[in-house]
Amino acid sequence: MVTTQHQYSDFDIDFNRNEFINDVSVVKDRYAIRQSIMNIVLTRPGEKPFAPGFGVGVHQLLFENWTPLDEAFLERDIIWAVRTYEPRAEVESVSVNHGDENTDANEITMKINFIILGGKESNPRDSIQLEIARVR
Repeated sequence: MVTTQHQYSDFDIDFNRNEFINDVSVVKDRYAIRQSIMNIVLTRPGEKPFAPGFGVGVHQLLFENWTPLDEAFLERDIIWAVRTYEPRAEVESVSVNHGDENTDANEITMKINFIILGGKESNPRDSIQLEIARVR
């Protein structure tokens, strides 16, 4: 069985300039996939032109009254969005925390564990932790 290994690359989402070639910087492999997953989770549905279903819509949940069922729905939505829009990764697990009685409930912390598929990484497992909080 022959396995194909790819080198993944994307433009830097911040559009930083590469001083050597005087062009937009590129992120590769693990960092390209991490950037893509963060972009998927943090994008509001309807925000991306011509792709109204792209994104998760986490921001709209900041001020909602939460139940454990809401956390399960958000975990499900994250898994679906990453499966649909990021074929280079497979989500292993997602955990969502909406604060507790000792903290401001207007924050959401998400941890996404995933496997990089077909890449050159010696350790294909990675995780991202994202936190969204009310700023005013």
